[in-house]
Amino acid sequence: MSDGRDVLVVGAGIAGLVTTLELLERGREVLLVDRCMPEEVGGLAREAFGGMFMVDSAEQRRSGIEDSVELALEDWLRIADFEAGDVWPRRWAEAYVARARDEVGEWLKRYGVSFFPVVNWAERGVYGDGNSVPRFHLTWGTGKALVDAMCAALQAHPGLELRFRHRVRGLMMRRGRVAGARIVDETSDSEYELAARHVVIAAGGIGGNLDLVRRNWPSNLGGAPKEILMGSHYYADGTMHQEVKRVGGNVTHLARMWNYADAVRHPKPRRPLHGLKLIPPRSGLVLDPTGHRYGPIPLIPTFDAYYALERMCEDDRKYYWMICNWKIAKRELDVSGSEHNPAIREKRLVRFLLGVLLGKPTLVKYFVDRCPDFVTARTLPELAVRMAEVTGDDALDAELVQSEVRHYDDTIGRGRPLFNDDQLRRIDQLRRWRGDRLRTARFQAIDDPKAGPLIAIRMTVLARKSLGGIQTDLGSRVLRADGEALPGLYAVGEAAGFGGGGMHGKRSLEGTSRRRTATRSCSGSVRSCS
Repeated sequence: MSDGRDVLVVGAGIAGLVTTLELLERGREVLLVDRCMPEEVGGLAREAFGGMFMVDSAEQRRSGIEDSVELALEDWLRIADFEAGDVWPRRWAEAYVARARDEVGEWLKRYGVSFFPVVNWAERGVYGDGNSVPRFHLTWGTGKALVDAMCAALQAHPGLELRFRHRVRGLMMRRGRVAGARIVDETSDSEYELAARHVVIAAGGIGGNLDLVRRNWPSNLGGAPKEILMGSHYYADGTMHQEVKRVGGNVTHLARMWNYADAVRHPKPRRPLHGLKLIPPRSGLVLDPTGHRYGPIPLIPTFDAYYALERMCEDDRKYYWMICNWKIAKRELDVSGSEHNPAIREKRLVRFLLGVLLGKPTLVKYFVDRCPDFVTARTLPELAVRMAEVTGDDALDAELVQSEVRHYDDTIGRGRPLFNDDQLRRIDQLRRWRGDRLRTARFQAIDDPKAGPLIAIRMTVLARKSLGGIQTDLGSRVLRADGEALPGLYAVGEAAGFGGGGMHGKRSLEGTSRRRTATRSCSGSVRSCS
């Protein structure tokens, strides 16, 4: 057995990095292990957009947004729809909403992280039942800036040891408490035991294991999709969830997931089934596999991600089409994450502002040329032929596609005073918020020769985040099924369902994922480990 350690942190994603930093700053000695290569530190956060859910922030106040903990918690609880037994998830939700501004945003600013002055308005809710006000604070530099800031801070601490390409195979028990782990060195394929006074699980959720995602697929969404794209980190495979259960810890709500319906295949995949989450055009028409427009409420995925997934999953084929044109896509299409947002990732302000003012024609061309889920054509009949070639299931009715587009375009042609279409009313509302005005086309018809070519995008399910996980108290201590803490074991971030085994409940307000809740949860684990 290797020499004992003060704290062993399992997982070098953003939750593990933040937890490690807080422990080091309180004088603890930490061994941080991860299966990743050094250049992969930060996990999925390195690839993410880096949006933050914060309440009553300085950025909101400067934009004239009146927010409060009371309003935000009201929104959270309505969307979460907690059940009677969700005691710890609800406590975590209350704690996070109350402390997000200071223990997330202000804490990160101490390490040089900054946010855009204009706050984005994510998850309004299809019926206006989501975020009452804008709360999505976008990190300048994307998720990569968060990871870089944490890594830079960690380098100043001599009490840290990092071991890459090391995988925890099991937890060790001594006299009823977790006392270390069995670890495999994947560079030499050797195994050793390591004693530790405290073990913190920060190994992510289950989204990297598509078989596990299918086994826990929510029953209200029908049968699990045969095809699911990978949007999580491939090491977030649920192994540590199973190990925690083996030693007596409680794992809850794995059927609660935050998967996306607006995903396409990566043009240059780096792993099997590699998918990307789009930020799809608001002015595009969303059609089911047959070509029928969703209704009576038109489907606009950016308003309510879970509603979009529910509508997609009404059909066993579990995909849908969005039809737009070059002018709309150039103005409105974007991709979530750091990879396809180089101006933000590299903090190039002039290039970013040009992208806001002029749109992103280079991005659209890249996906049209390289992504197999994008097709273009000059006419609707030609577009329908190419759409059918992508799916090969004979589901699409070309005449229905033309009818739906023509009906929408005719409504626009009658003029704004006669708009009788809920999508157009929502576009009007989007353009009233300055965070969306420049990124939303002004009532643009689809089949407009001056705005072509036409573009159709097939979108499908992307496995992303786990809203359930290892149950913890507010000190991040792992709990048994009887509610008692399992001595020596802690869990943080997505591994803990972001806290308490499911602090989001059944749905999320966005911007509250692993990198944010890690800050709150590690505070508890630091106090408990001290």
